[in-house]
Amino acid sequence: MVPSISFPVAELAKITAVQSYEERMLFVLLLLRNPALRIVFVTSSPVDPAIVEYYLRFLPDPVDAGARLDLVSVGDPSIGSLAAKILARPDLVERLRVDGATLLPFVVTSAEAELATALGLPLYGAPAHLARLGSKSGSRQVALRAGVPRPEGAEDLFSLDGVAAAIATIRRRRPDAEAVVVKLDNGFSGIGNAIIEMDGLADPLTASRTTFCAGDESWPTYGPKVVAGGAIVEELLRIPGLKSPSAQLRVSPGGAFEVLSTHDQILGGPESQVYVGCRFPAAAEYRATIVAEAQRVGAVMAGEGVIGSFGIDFLATPAGDVYLSEINLRMGGTTHPYWMARLAGAARYDAAAGELVRPGGGRLCYTATDNLKLPGLIGHTPADVIGRTDRAGLAFDPASGVGVTLHLLGAVPEHGKLGATCIAGTPLDADELYTRLVASLSGR
Repeated sequence: MVPSISFPVAELAKITAVQSYEERMLFVLLLLRNPALRIVFVTSSPVDPAIVEYYLRFLPDPVDAGARLDLVSVGDPSIGSLAAKILARPDLVERLRVDGATLLPFVVTSAEAELATALGLPLYGAPAHLARLGSKSGSRQVALRAGVPRPEGAEDLFSLDGVAAAIATIRRRRPDAEAVVVKLDNGFSGIGNAIIEMDGLADPLTASRTTFCAGDESWPTYGPKVVAGGAIVEELLRIPGLKSPSAQLRVSPGGAFEVLSTHDQILGGPESQVYVGCRFPAAAEYRATIVAEAQRVGAVMAGEGVIGSFGIDFLATPAGDVYLSEINLRMGGTTHPYWMARLAGAARYDAAAGELVRPGGGRLCYTATDNLKLPGLIGHTPADVIGRTDRAGLAFDPASGVGVTLHLLGAVPEHGKLGATCIAGTPLDADELYTRLVASLSGR
């Protein structure tokens, strides 16, 4: 497992404690329930032993599972591609050569593809040359091919003049549009978005009334990113009751694909553009619709040769209209909570109902986030947070299928930040668990 978050360093630096995000993929340790499996998990920095012990406790034999786990640290906490860090260490490349293994990455770029070649391992992920399918422009083009609606807009824009011309076209076609959103082609989690008000549109574009979703962004920094990497512009839908559900899919090496889950995204930031967390499953009123649209997209992606997991974000209106927002050709913010709930709860996904079902028949719902920030936790250890959650009676109980699982614990000491998946039998109970967790860790 190489959870390499290979995105531009300038964008990664906008995420608090992004160096710890590699830990989100520790859910794969629960796969050690299979006694024939061995996992080599590589990270930029060492993982706190208390965190490893925490994940192994979800298994029936933690000692045996631990004996089949090899944790490898590059010893480089800098922000940047883990795959690139490994490639810079020939000694480490030699150490990681394992016969009969498969390389599982978070995302596939040229660095992960080069690492797979260096290790002589098959890569379970989309080939690097297909990365464009997961860009914002590529997403719009895939939606068009799949026959899935998308917001009014334009893609493949590599200049501010091109963005301005596209906005003029949107204004002509959608005279009632109040605003547009410009999205950097390779942005993620909404932090590469900029909102321009139609009634504040100006010439030059940089004089327009603009809200950048990243607080330290401005036209002098944003404009060059458009030129270098491309962008799209779309009408910003300001519709009361608008929701942003998502779907996770998985494509096998043979080309078969399946919808793994649906979620309702929890969004924050300007105009709810920034990903904060999620709820599983997506609301019943549009769950079947987004599954059907996701299957159309899945057919196109599988036909292109995509392998592995990816996500699709949608927009759903109260009137029943659904639009594709973007495709994330990688694991994402919904990957960890889904697999933690499924594996820790010994659940299976019922595709017909779109729910996780326990062996006894009960269902699992959850509320999850990567962005629980509590300043009072700064200076505390992961073991402190795990212990406080246990003593509060909130820890996940495999017998009942109710409780909290924690992740991103390596971010606690310096930033007071962690992630949590609050699992229960109903959405309301999952939300209540989250409220109790925040109160407990806040000392209330």
